[in-house]
Amino acid sequence: MREAIGGTWLYSIVIVFIVLFTSYLAVSVNYSKAFKVKDRIITIIENNEGLNSDSRDLISDYLSANGYFVYGSCSKGEKGYEQSNSLDSKYKYCVSKKESGTGTYRKTYYKVKVFFRIDLPIIGNFFTFPVSGETKAVHFANDNL
Repeated sequence: MREAIGGTWLYSIVIVFIVLFTSYLAVSVNYSKAFKVKDRIITIIENNEGLNSDSRDLISDYLSANGYFVYGSCSKGEKGYEQSNSLDSKYKYCVSKKESGTGTYRKTYYKVKVFFRIDLPIIGNFFTFPVSGETKAVHFANDNL
């Protein structure tokens, strides 16, 4: 009888370890996907020298091609794109614009925020966290933000 109870404890420890390991893998995959999406959006904005209709179309195509369907809320001063539905104020990504300098030396920076969701295998959607980054200085920004 004593060996049967010891075997049960060992079996439950192994199951807990497996659940923790798969949860860690699920979180790390979602985390890396959010950073990859953020970096690609920043690259598109920098290559198009601002956030205009062409860059928004490229971003939209990229998000749909890579299966990015995480939505979150934008902060005050940020403009959201790719809304989840008309009743909800959640977006796939948010962009804010900062300008510095004067005259011909004016620089524009864009802050991009995407969202990272903790989606555990058994529990499901647990939390949504923002992941943000900033572009390099864009001179003579061509945008309509």
